[in-house]
Amino acid sequence: MLRNIMHLRNISYSCIRYQKLILTSRAVQKLKNIAKEDEFLRIMVDGGGCSGFEYKLSLDTKQNEDDVLIENDGAKVIIDKISLELVQGSTIDYEEKMMRSAFRITDNPLATKGCSCGASFALK
Repeated sequence: MLRNIMHLRNISYSCIRYQKLILTSRAVQKLKNIAKEDEFLRIMVDGGGCSGFEYKLSLDTKQNEDDVLIENDGAKVIIDKISLELVQGSTIDYEEKMMRSAFRITDNPLATKGCSCGASFALK
């Protein structure tokens, strides 16, 4: 199984340069509190949503060959290389609001617009 660890810095992988993903302290703390030892937060980008692409986040235990592992203070995030290309430079945060609490991807430098709920985006 291929493992690539990125500790909040730039990495080179197969001649592709990825910018860092930023995990907020809230995201790190919440992930450490809810994930079991063998679980991590999986981030995927899929076609769809109101703006063209849709963020999908879930807890997972399976690491695929094309996944990149991002680890910060014991919190683990997995993202496939294609999805990483669409969110590089973004921030992963955990928001708690009256109606909803969830992990969110914010400040995506590659997105021009998004929907009001923050679940989808369009590329620049």
